[in-house]
Amino acid sequence: MSDTARKTVRNTALLSVFEVVNPLISLILIGTMSRRLGAEGLGAYNLLLTFFFVAHAFTSLGLNTLVTRQVSRNPQDASHYLSSASALGLAVALATGVGVMAIIHLAGYEASVRTSGWLVALGLLPSIVILQCESIFIAIEKIQYIVYVAVAENVGRTLVGLWLLKEGYGVSALVASFTLFRYIALVLNLAAFRFAVAPLAWRVDRSLTRELVRHIPVFGGILVASTLYSRADVFLLSKMVTLGAVGYYTAAYRLFAIAQVLPKSFNTSIYPVLSKLFLRSPEDYRKANGLAIRYILVVLLPIAAGIHGLAEPLVRILFGKDFGPAVPVLRVVIWTLVPYGIVRVLASGLFASNRQGTDLKVNMMGLATNILLNLALIPRLGILGCAWATFLSICLFLVYQCVYLRHEILPVFRQAEILRPAFAASMISLWLFLTPGLPLAARIAGGAAAYGLLLAWLRVIRLRELKMVLPERFLAVLGMEMEP
Repeated sequence: MSDTARKTVRNTALLSVFEVVNPLISLILIGTMSRRLGAEGLGAYNLLLTFFFVAHAFTSLGLNTLVTRQVSRNPQDASHYLSSASALGLAVALATGVGVMAIIHLAGYEASVRTSGWLVALGLLPSIVILQCESIFIAIEKIQYIVYVAVAENVGRTLVGLWLLKEGYGVSALVASFTLFRYIALVLNLAAFRFAVAPLAWRVDRSLTRELVRHIPVFGGILVASTLYSRADVFLLSKMVTLGAVGYYTAAYRLFAIAQVLPKSFNTSIYPVLSKLFLRSPEDYRKANGLAIRYILVVLLPIAAGIHGLAEPLVRILFGKDFGPAVPVLRVVIWTLVPYGIVRVLASGLFASNRQGTDLKVNMMGLATNILLNLALIPRLGILGCAWATFLSICLFLVYQCVYLRHEILPVFRQAEILRPAFAASMISLWLFLTPGLPLAARIAGGAAAYGLLLAWLRVIRLRELKMVLPERFLAVLGMEMEP
């Protein structure tokens, strides 16, 4: 195995484990919080984190993707990019932090939310530097440092959070712990940068800064729109219903967010493949898009069907018997995974074919649709309306993509053969519907066995086609050869 292949396998394995394990570690804290603080406490905590992540999207300016691309080409300029991108981000973070505190104060939230606003703002400052460090680690294939630091931060925050809950502390203390560990992560990231990349030196290059600023409108616009799209529901729910409703909704949404890791990681892998195929052969590019959709659905459909069928026992085990209102929300919102997986593949295709401007337009339309649906459905259906808005908006997001891709989308969907994996997944739903009295483990095992057998019988997965959507560097590892 070549050194490149070894690095790729190692980094992919580390990143995959991290993406799965890290949210599961957080789930321990969230599950304990739901039992100790109830739906209102969990809602307040998740609302504050939502403010943080949306504000962080603004402060990042979308430059992390650009920094990764540029440093991968010119690794000797890593320190210059870290300094220049961080300087821009810190300037915006200061202004954004003031704005966040003002919004939280003027919005009329309860005392635990208002008194924690400054902690959210304070956490933005280290986070922007952490983000740029991580983008450089990705560029120079040192992903292990991202994983090590993030897991250490999450484990520390979870352990301290569990202790705080045990001692009777509330939301403000938990947010303070979150912010404290952001600063600890900053120190660890800078130490890793100095050890693995280059000596730390603050060198803000004016020409480089101008180059970064020039790319902010598109890269930043896409990131801000996509972040608001995924978080607007929580803001609207917090003002139109109650913090308790936010707690129930975000508890259900947490399982969907964990499952989102799979399409995100998958698209990180296929993006360079699609980029190469677009230049080499338009026909192979379209075929690869279709195959990518099929194989991501092979994974996402059974997860959606399984969680839908087991929503009640899963919510009870993870969040406690008092979180019953989260069950119908989970049954709706988990199906968002299916169109979301397709959306991510098509978005990767747009970037691979140099159509990121189109992706920005679709994101803006999707954001507007999401807000309008929430405004229409929350007053009528409460948290269930919010769940339906989430699902319907991603379906319409997919429709918008198809409209822009109308001259090429039909061959892609024919290649995807969506009905085969959908039929196999429907048998999971049928099995779970017919076996409510069986132990949970038996229901899961039976559904998985039925799905696996149907996949084999329907020949959904074909090795010859799978080669097309694998990065070339993986083929030597798997003993395959790239077809001409």
